[in-house]
Amino acid sequence: MEIFKNPSCVKVRGSHVLEVNCAYCKCFIARYQKVGETNLVKMYIERIVEGTIDFSLSPGALHCPKCGERIATRYTVKTDKKEAYRLVPSAFNKRRVAK
Repeated sequence: MEIFKNPSCVKVRGSHVLEVNCAYCKCFIARYQKVGETNLVKMYIERIVEGTIDFSLSPGALHCPKCGERIATRYTVKTDKKEAYRLVPSAFNKRRVAK
């Protein structure tokens, strides 16, 4: 499985890296820079480091490359006008990765 770097990724100070996997087949989806200790509800596109989806094509939804289940849907956050993916709560697992 090929890993794609996100061309719009920006380093975020004070963040930790999470690895997001499919809950159904345990396939790797993305590495994400999370700020704070709250739940993972949305993933800002500029904070996604790398993933199995080619982010330069700006896909409308994130689907698992192995089983095809929908992981997230793309939308624009109203408060800060940034593009993000709203995650389906039961469709993914996350774990903290050492830098």
